[in-house]
Amino acid sequence: MAYQALGLGSSANDGTGDDLRTGGDKINDNFVEIYTKLGNGSALTSDTVALLTATQTLTNKTLTSPTVSGLTLSDASIVLEGATADASETTITVTDPTADRTITIPDASGTVSLVTGTETLTNKTLTAPKFADAGFIADANGAEQIIFQTTASAVNEIEITNAATGGSAVAATSTAPIIGASGETNVDLALLPKGTGHVAIRSTGGANNQGAIRLNCEQNTHGQTLMGQPHSASDSGFFQLPLDGGSARATPNVLLSGAKTVGAVQTITSSGAVSLNTLVTVLNSSSGVQALTLAAGVAGQLKIITMGTAGNASTMTVANGNLAGMSTSIVWDAVGEGVTLVYNGAKWVVVGSQGVTIS
Repeated sequence: MAYQALGLGSSANDGTGDDLRTGGDKINDNFVEIYTKLGNGSALTSDTVALLTATQTLTNKTLTSPTVSGLTLSDASIVLEGATADASETTITVTDPTADRTITIPDASGTVSLVTGTETLTNKTLTAPKFADAGFIADANGAEQIIFQTTASAVNEIEITNAATGGSAVAATSTAPIIGASGETNVDLALLPKGTGHVAIRSTGGANNQGAIRLNCEQNTHGQTLMGQPHSASDSGFFQLPLDGGSARATPNVLLSGAKTVGAVQTITSSGAVSLNTLVTVLNSSSGVQALTLAAGVAGQLKIITMGTAGNASTMTVANGNLAGMSTSIVWDAVGEGVTLVYNGAKWVVVGSQGVTIS
């Protein structure tokens, strides 16, 4: 009901105001509305009136669409009832601060993320996130997919780089994705299988598309490829590299290729031991007589010894030899003379010779 004002007329007793009955009715209606708002209609409720600018504590009040500016809460919690008035509420609480803190709510709509909640985050950028030792990234089922192990005081790490179109690692600038090592100046990159497992290069299928490893040149513009046998070969063989792999990157021993057989070469210019770590030994006796020795090899090992430059005799003694059946020494004294030996597991045996003297 709207407030009803008494008609007082223009002047006292001029007959233009409300009569007593009408005026009394307006007074009654106004008081009924006051008693209804502030009581039960017939009696006022005992309470304190809340004033607009007064500092007061309100209890059990429902604020519908309030507009609040500069809100300060003296308690540590806010309790939200939700759509249903029941025994379940959501409480927002804060830890007692030790300094002024500011939490900024972004200018966006969305759902608040919780530290321990199982949630799906979208369009988030993680800057330098930390994983606990043996922490992991899980797959869609929650199973471990990538595990992060911790090394104390680590200074070396891996880098993963994506790529634009092209997909070739044989280019001055790679267009293939890269997994690389970083950190110190020279850092190896290790692949570690578990137990007796292997590091396998799988095939994506198709004819002449076996698993392969390509070794690039220093400018990454050429590459040599190691490739497995095709499925039709039914081959699951094992191969082992030679014992001596060379002394450095600049002087490696050359392995066999598909077009030629190349053996590492030792050149001897004075007396000494014939190397077991090269297939071929070339003798140069121009500086004087040579006294040579040959130690025991490994079963199946081949050894070729030839005179490259003559001038004096070169005599090799084989203490554990079985040369030509019973012999233990070989003599070279002319260019082109040579011998081929094989170690049978106990003795060196001559399998071929040219011009040498075996005794």
